[in-house]
Amino acid sequence: MTTTLHLIRHGQAAFGAADYDQLSDLGREQSRLLGAALAPLAGEGDLAICGGMRRHRETAEECLAAMFVRDDMPAAARASASRAGERGIGRNAPTCDERWNEFDHVQILARHRPEYADHARLSADLRAQSDPHRAFQTLFAAAMQRWAGGEFDGDYDEPWPAFRARCAAALQAAAAQAGGARNVWIFTSGGPIAAVVQSLLDAPDAQALRLSWTLVNASHTQVHAARGGLRLSTFNGHAHLHARDGLITYR
Repeated sequence: MTTTLHLIRHGQAAFGAADYDQLSDLGREQSRLLGAALAPLAGEGDLAICGGMRRHRETAEECLAAMFVRDDMPAAARASASRAGERGIGRNAPTCDERWNEFDHVQILARHRPEYADHARLSADLRAQSDPHRAFQTLFAAAMQRWAGGEFDGDYDEPWPAFRARCAAALQAAAAQAGGARNVWIFTSGGPIAAVVQSLLDAPDAQALRLSWTLVNASHTQVHAARGGLRLSTFNGHAHLHARDGLITYR
């Protein structure tokens, strides 16, 4: 039987806050919309895996709860189903695998621009820009290129090749853990998803960086695991976010 590994990028996090690692209100809404859209696929024997970050866990809670709730349920049944979803898929609570964690963006920025090891300095400089999001994107793109370029691997606790290998190992472990499950729901970040897709497509490193910029918050990427190995099926699905303006975000 083919198992589908569903790679879910977390909902919008708290960009610009002192603690980025939490969902914004919009991020929670995005996660619920994704769960409702994926509900027809969910089954009692499914497994769920979270990275070790707060935004992964909060996305899983919102998404899994919405998977279990149907509009035609009585109020009491809806409440019970929501509580079950928050605990996990059926009897299987999400397991934590920190190999699905995002790269250390704080260190990557600080190695590129040491003054930005001070979060207050970074925030102040971004606020002074006419478009803080675009300014951050430009800064972060340059920092990522330095990290992935290979010339400065010794500057980082986890250089790009080690990060890429970690993510590939996490995917293989999830496929092995599936057993007879039809679905494995994996709540992670854009970096691991891009690294996994790069590996499956045997694409160059630069392509992984470009892929990561396109990933939408609370998007859905599918990988099929069968006897022939792992195959990419869909990438960055986010049709569930077209209901109204403002739901599609990237940071």
